[in-house]
Amino acid sequence: METTKDLAAAAGESVAADDWLEQLEAGFAYVAGRFSRVEPRRQARAFLLGLLSDVDTRSCWQMAEQAGDGSPHAMQRLLGEAVWDADAVRDDVRGYVVDALGDPGGVLILDDTGDLKKGSARAASIAYAQHSRSIRS
Repeated sequence: METTKDLAAAAGESVAADDWLEQLEAGFAYVAGRFSRVEPRRQARAFLLGLLSDVDTRSCWQMAEQAGDGSPHAMQRLLGEAVWDADAVRDDVRGYVVDALGDPGGVLILDDTGDLKKGSARAASIAYAQHSRSIRS
């Protein structure tokens, strides 16, 4: 593994396929309160599930179909009109990552490839640039 000075790469762990929805619900609980009404909260969860699904493209139509909606209007409303603070949601997700990893400097990297890694820990590929510096594995 090659790193640049004062940056580090860490190994992570996998979530069993059967447990991923439970982990998603735990993470979504951190941001659910940012949606004051139940409708956008449900739509945000459905949108997130659509993003994590195996749909071919990530348009509002595809997300709506994945969610079982008859049209993309609810997804479009979530993204364009619903009142929620994207910066606060980002901060809440960061809080979830810090709590889950137990390190304020931790980074969450989602890897859905399912590729088996050698060794007792899974090495994560990190694409992180800070002032033109990067970590590569």
